[in-house]
Amino acid sequence: MRKGEVKKEQILWAGLELMKLHGYNGTSVKDIVDAAGVPKGSFYNYFDSKESFATDALEAVALEDEQMTRATMAAIDGSPLAQLQGYFTASAERFCDRDFRQGCFFGNMAQEMSDSNDVIRDAVERIMQRKTQSITQLLDAAQAAGEIRAGADTSQLAEFVFNAWEGTLMRMKASRTREPLQTFLQILPRLLT
Repeated sequence: MRKGEVKKEQILWAGLELMKLHGYNGTSVKDIVDAAGVPKGSFYNYFDSKESFATDALEAVALEDEQMTRATMAAIDGSPLAQLQGYFTASAERFCDRDFRQGCFFGNMAQEMSDSNDVIRDAVERIMQRKTQSITQLLDAAQAAGEIRAGADTSQLAEFVFNAWEGTLMRMKASRTREPLQTFLQILPRLLT
């Protein structure tokens, strides 16, 4: 990685951690550069605006999440439904490890910014569509393996599962307890089979 790319990554990840904790509106460019330990001008060498920073941050988290999802799935020896359950179980544990405070970065950004910023809303929607498509692919494989009924609309089921997961994370943050996650994990297999 070139020096400029390293500096951009440094700023991106330092600011991203702040945005995860405080949201878009609760994080200023000054906060980002202070966290990264760079002068304010450095920010604008790599990002056109705070909005462009946020869309890059969303894509960085999406890429990290996709890599983690692949690694989680590869580690699960089992059927497509077992992999799906394993993915959500591993994700639930990560949220528990964060003391139920952060929730889903994409969901948080959607809730905060969708009414006020179309660029960020569109970026979040694209990422959420990719995540839903990944669930659809697993459900297609589960259907082909006879794990779910042959006539089930897997894309509609995937949409429901993903939306339920996002709602679960919102409820987890509000209650700051594990119970919403446990309920989701218990209901998911019954919903799909």
